[in-house]
Amino acid sequence: VSKSAKVLSCDRGNYGWSKTRRQAVTALDYVEELKELLEKVDLQPPYVLVGHSFGGLIMRLYASLYPEQVKGLLLVDAVHENQYAPGNQNRGFKWLVTFGYVTSLMGLPRILKQKAGRKFLRGEKNHYLNYTGYTMGAYQTIYQEYMDIAISADQLKNAKPLLNDLPVTVLSSNNPEERWVQQQLLLSKLTARTEHIQTDKGHSIHLEDPFVVTNAIIKLLNTGESRNV
Repeated sequence: VSKSAKVLSCDRGNYGWSKTRRQAVTALDYVEELKELLEKVDLQPPYVLVGHSFGGLIMRLYASLYPEQVKGLLLVDAVHENQYAPGNQNRGFKWLVTFGYVTSLMGLPRILKQKAGRKFLRGEKNHYLNYTGYTMGAYQTIYQEYMDIAISADQLKNAKPLLNDLPVTVLSSNNPEERWVQQQLLLSKLTARTEHIQTDKGHSIHLEDPFVVTNAIIKLLNTGESRNV
């Protein structure tokens, strides 16, 4: 992608090598943090925003709050706010993130080889996860994100609709769960210019088939004047 545009890739606070001092980690907090970062590095709009999973909520909210800055939006197996409606929460996941956070204080996840976040990277980059996957901050943040997830969902529900002519691409995984499939269909109707691409890959499409993500970004770049991703 960097051959066609200036690219900024960032981890949310306390993931990877990123840090944050924020006490709340809602979608709006992350939008504000991203906006500060873009201004700090002097990366001027318009942007093509790319968000994976929970990151999709953040990028959608950014596009809603700052529509004049966004020329395209790519959602990579992104969650829909309905995923966190009362009764829809995954209790098993809640237990898992709580357990990970509490036991991270003792270093237990490293002993059990239970990484926070992604489980693998491609090729020679995989060894980085031995550091980034076990940081105490990562477990704390994923726990706090889940505790604040209902607030994030409400922020999306109360946000202004995206501009109807905004180019959007939705990449969906092979997740067969009926609720997930229906929510991906809801995302495919965000704007009049939304393209929905169903893949045969798992949730981490960007790791399993990075070319389909790259091609989608390039296509969005070519729909307008944006040269920043």
